[in-house]
Amino acid sequence: MRHGEEEVARWARRSADFVARYLTALEGRPLQPRRTREEIDALFAGPLPEEGLGVDAALAQIEHNVVPNAFHLGGSGYFGLFNPTPTVAAVLADGIASALNQQVASTSHAPSGTAVERTVIRWLAAMCGLPASSGGTMTNGGSLANMTAIKVALNSRIEGAGENGVGDRRPAFYVSGEAHYSFEKTGDLLGLGRRAVRPVRTDAQFRMDPRALEEAIDEDGAAGDAPFAIVGTAGTTSSGAIDPLPELAKIADRFGLWFHVDAAWGGAVRLSRKHSALLDGIERADSVTVDPHKWLYVPYSAGAVLVRDAEALRRTFDVSHAYVSDRSMEAPVNYFQHGVAGSRRFDALKVWASLLAYGRRGYEEAIDSRIALAEELGRRLEPRWRLAAAPSLACCCWRDPKLDDEGHRRVQQAIEREGRVWISTTMLDGRRAYRFCATSYLTTEKDLDALMDALGRH
Repeated sequence: MRHGEEEVARWARRSADFVARYLTALEGRPLQPRRTREEIDALFAGPLPEEGLGVDAALAQIEHNVVPNAFHLGGSGYFGLFNPTPTVAAVLADGIASALNQQVASTSHAPSGTAVERTVIRWLAAMCGLPASSGGTMTNGGSLANMTAIKVALNSRIEGAGENGVGDRRPAFYVSGEAHYSFEKTGDLLGLGRRAVRPVRTDAQFRMDPRALEEAIDEDGAAGDAPFAIVGTAGTTSSGAIDPLPELAKIADRFGLWFHVDAAWGGAVRLSRKHSALLDGIERADSVTVDPHKWLYVPYSAGAVLVRDAEALRRTFDVSHAYVSDRSMEAPVNYFQHGVAGSRRFDALKVWASLLAYGRRGYEEAIDSRIALAEELGRRLEPRWRLAAAPSLACCCWRDPKLDDEGHRRVQQAIEREGRVWISTTMLDGRRAYRFCATSYLTTEKDLDALMDALGRH
């Protein structure tokens, strides 16, 4: 497995040339492979080779079998879930992170890695308006970030939960009826049960109804339950709706509950001077989820949870063992003491490099233009189609009044098979709707033209 510098340099150049060709040819690229799933599986059905084929052969397999049969989520015509086109700076930094292979669990094993992650957390906290004393930790995505936040909330608001569990108490936390599915998993994984997750009805624009929230908390308290947290969503997956964060913060204060904001993809809008006010109230949160691998355009995976009281993370997750060195434990931050993960990749590097390379203004331009595309699509759809919700953030949902739920599904699948553009469907008010989300910084109005042409053909 040892190689000389010249060999490594040749392979590195080959990989770099491929990355350059790939990233600069994403605009208008067909999104899906032409082969069937069975044909793709057959390409990788061979046994583990007894003798290695060599690095050149491995790279050739990647170029000829893996890449052509990938789903090219970074293409300019992908309008689905928030899978972004990664920035060049982040892609290159991610490769360097792999080469460094830092174990960002303890400062002693990742001195610069820990410093970079602390900087990224500080920048993201400032973006959300949290105080300088805030802390946080990188995660592999929003689901683990949300679970981490709810666990900290549970330990902070339910006395003895960390040491003794919840016993016969019935903890409850409140989410919008449009909240992410990760909260259902969280209730289960934390041993609270999915019934501990209390969905609250939404208004006509799919935002949590504050009055319904107050009623639910009062009723649950009277029934002997133990409410401990409220979750506001800043950018729902289905429609981009933003819950009324200031009102939710007031209710959390009134009842003494933890206030978490799931801003996995919407949080980045705080970098836009024009649209930052959409997330007013996020600065009052006790914790916030932000996914840099969404609207900060870095490769998977990169999530983050931010906590107003930095020590709450350590109080929740702190552990020490004989095999952890005394020197390591002396560091101000050891991230294995601030979250679930022990083995931790240097994911902060790609986030730091991308923010450093493009700055707030670079991201502001990308965010503002994506929101403008969703608004432009909303204008183009009328009067033939009907908006299912007002465009929010970079999301637009609509229906064809001539089609039922199955008809919408058939059209979406037909457009998907054509491969030029990709939209999803979702359920709003119990009915299916088309869903567009401008996830790529490469998308232009030409891609909207292609979408409108596809819709017109079906």
